[in-house]
Amino acid sequence: GFLRPRPGRAGPPRPLPAVVGAPVGAVAAFLGVGGSVMTVPALRRAGHTMHVATALANPLTLATALPAAAVFLGASAGPADAHAHVSLVGLVDLRAAGALLLGALPVIAVLRRRPPHLPDRLYAWTYVALLAAVAVAMVL
Repeated sequence: GFLRPRPGRAGPPRPLPAVVGAPVGAVAAFLGVGGSVMTVPALRRAGHTMHVATALANPLTLATALPAAAVFLGASAGPADAHAHVSLVGLVDLRAAGALLLGALPVIAVLRRRPPHLPDRLYAWTYVALLAAVAVAMVL
């Protein structure tokens, strides 16, 4: 059901029950990954396209990332911070974050006007390949 739709499946996609949220969040936290790593496959098996599954997973990731980002930005190493670089907020380099944002904005503007069309099956295989690349990078 993830890489290709089940044959003979008719009708609209099924919604995921709300009780799935707690186990997904618990396993994702235990594994140290975003919840979308688990919700995208669940939404795919429920019959959603990759475009819809990844779009629905983004708000879930945001809900878990915001509290973590607030704690991370407020982190301080103590008195050694007195000579820290001026552009650091907590452990985040604002100049690097700004450079990433400025580099991404033109790409976002172009892709919003002319989004690429990826077939659903290619999108699913690419998602699996990216997860595999992350798993290899974590092992190495």
